[in-house]
Amino acid sequence: MAGAASPPSVQRQYLTLTGSWMAWLFDAMDAGVFGFVMLAIAGSFAVTMGDVVSTVAWFLLATGLGGYALGNISDKIGRKKTILLSILAYGTGTLLCGYAHSLAELNIYRFIVGFAVGGLWSAAAALVSEVWRPEGRAKAIAFMQTGWSGGNLLAALLAWNLLDPANPEAWRTLFIVASIPAYLTLVFVMVFVEESPVWLANRGYMLRNGGKSSPFEIFRPQHLRSVLLALTISMLGMLGYWIILTFTPAFLQNILKVRIDQAPVFLVWNAVGAIAGYIGYGFLAEKIGRRSAFAVFFLGMAFMVPVFTFSASAMPLTDGKLAFTMQNIVTLGVLSSLLGFFTGYFSGFGAWYSELFPTSIRSTASGFCFNFGRVGAIAGIKLVPVLIPVIGFATTIALASFSYLLAALMVFALRETKGAVLTSGN
Repeated sequence: MAGAASPPSVQRQYLTLTGSWMAWLFDAMDAGVFGFVMLAIAGSFAVTMGDVVSTVAWFLLATGLGGYALGNISDKIGRKKTILLSILAYGTGTLLCGYAHSLAELNIYRFIVGFAVGGLWSAAAALVSEVWRPEGRAKAIAFMQTGWSGGNLLAALLAWNLLDPANPEAWRTLFIVASIPAYLTLVFVMVFVEESPVWLANRGYMLRNGGKSSPFEIFRPQHLRSVLLALTISMLGMLGYWIILTFTPAFLQNILKVRIDQAPVFLVWNAVGAIAGYIGYGFLAEKIGRRSAFAVFFLGMAFMVPVFTFSASAMPLTDGKLAFTMQNIVTLGVLSSLLGFFTGYFSGFGAWYSELFPTSIRSTASGFCFNFGRVGAIAGIKLVPVLIPVIGFATTIALASFSYLLAALMVFALRETKGAVLTSGN
């Protein structure tokens, strides 16, 4: 094996994983708060729901661009520096959202956050994959991915406590408070996280062999098939997920008439279920392989999406709205937890995509394939407001299950990588 690096100590592995998890946790929190304030933002700026959805579209486009651009930067300057740059960007972008004077200005700030979200995942997934041993890589990435649901959970808790139906501008406070942990995470990563030994070894390997980390290297014939297949799988998985993440709060407010400060309570259950799903996927992938584990979770989502939407729609209302009784909280909570559990497939992308590509393009390729998947989700979220008046809220969201069915089949077109050893030059 070319350029084999000395295996890092166990302490270094866990510090790397902790720093990457924290970065992804607060990255997800800053990304997730927007779903709770879409209606409030529409009211503040006197625009339609469709206009605010365009902000989400800009965010998703930015994640793709950020994953690709910062992924390539990560292959050039290192994983740690790129993580620090991404944390600084998403924290500052979120802070500025709280001071936006127009929807156009808010779009710019959310674009910055999205760009950083994409770049953070590219660098962090590569760093953890390169530091961890093959037999535990999927579980390590799965733990890192719990930061996404943990971040969504924190976003829900912040929204629950900071949003006030009597104060239409309370969404600004939510953004400002959500930005603070990013700067604390920046310090932790700066002090305790070290650069990837595989990337450092690869830097020397590339210099000796005259190689370059070009952003277009991933489209060369030897990589193109894997890139296109991985991108397609990401798009299918993202399409369904972002429809659910973006519109579930509005779905609960419109169909069940829950207040803006009540909707997060149910999404807390979703985040708890997702954390269990991420960890469950990691263990399953080490047992049966990356492809089969993905197929199991995609099929689970295809089943749970219509079950969740139609079951929630059928819940009895009291005086035109869902009563906040223990029975209703548990019923919707269980449905939300099961839906969240099967989003555990997200913990598989980092390990699988890192194992598919060589070190010199690992962050670029995995960042492009994973994050441009969100760009494919733009079509879905733009279509939802058009379909809702025609076929209803529940049926529109349930259509996301078709993307999961197709994704479950597509995973078997991409090669299995369980047990792959990552070195420079591989």
